Order: sequence, then C-alpha cells, then structure tokens
Amino acid sequence: MAPFTASIAAMYQDGLLAHHRAPRNRRVIDVPTAIGARKNPVCGDEITVMVALDADVVRDVAFTGRGCSIATASASMMTDAVAGLSVGAALAVADAVDRMLHASGAVASADTVLPEALTPLLGVAPFPGRHGCAMLPWQALREALAARR
Repeated sequence: MAPFTASIAAMYQDGLLAHHRAPRNRRVIDVPTAIGARKNPVCGDEITVMVALDADVVRDVAFTGRGCSIATASASMMTDAVAGLSVGAALAVADAVDRMLHASGAVASADTVLPEALTPLLGVAPFPGRHGCAMLPWQALREALAARR
C-alpha cells in the first residue's frame, strides 16, 4: 500500500476540481422515476438527485442544486459511477464511499474498493470536516432509490 503523499493528494485534488469546474449530469431529468434531496444547513449546500430506472437498473441519473466544490464534484462523480448499475449495486457503491470516508484516514480508506471514477474522493478521507460534503449527493441518491415507484 502506497503512503498518502503530497503528489497523490494533488492528483486527487485535480480530479475533484475537474468535476467541480465541469460537473457531469448537472441537469434535470424530465420524467424521473424518483427524486431525493438533501440539504446541509450548516454550509448551505443543497443537492437534488433524480433517477430514471428501467426495472431495477439506473438508466439515467442527474443532479441539480448548489454546493461547495466537494459536494458538486462528488455528485458529478456519483452520476458517472452509478449509471447503468442495478439499484442494489448503486447502493453498494454508496455504502463503499461511506465506509471509505469513515475509515481511519487515507491509508485505511484505500483498502475500500471504489469504481475508478470515484478515486478522487480518496482525497477527502483525511478531512473529517468535509465528509458530509462528499456524502450529501450519496444520501440524496439513497433517498431517491428508497422512494422509487
């Protein structure tokens, strides 16, 4: 296991900033199967996640709202990571992100297997004060998938 070095931290930061500057799937789904919304009253972040399902598969996923760079980047990466997955697999990825963030720092978090699209989130793990920012869109996704029709 490689240690969490400054060069690795910079790589993760670059990935987060790229998603913040040009978020993917930041749009409205015209006829979503379900919607989940989460707010962080402490910082003012608000993220709404929409999903369109075909049977048990996430056919489309998008988000709207406003948030800090980490919340926006996490939402963007989330849409890349869960599109095309089954509901169960999407929820498993959300659980893996949660476990990675709440592990004891970057070394332990690297043990959690994440889809490649989510590796920049490893850069948030050493900063517990930012875990809520990264998890906000994932919480909205869980809410949407729990509320599906």
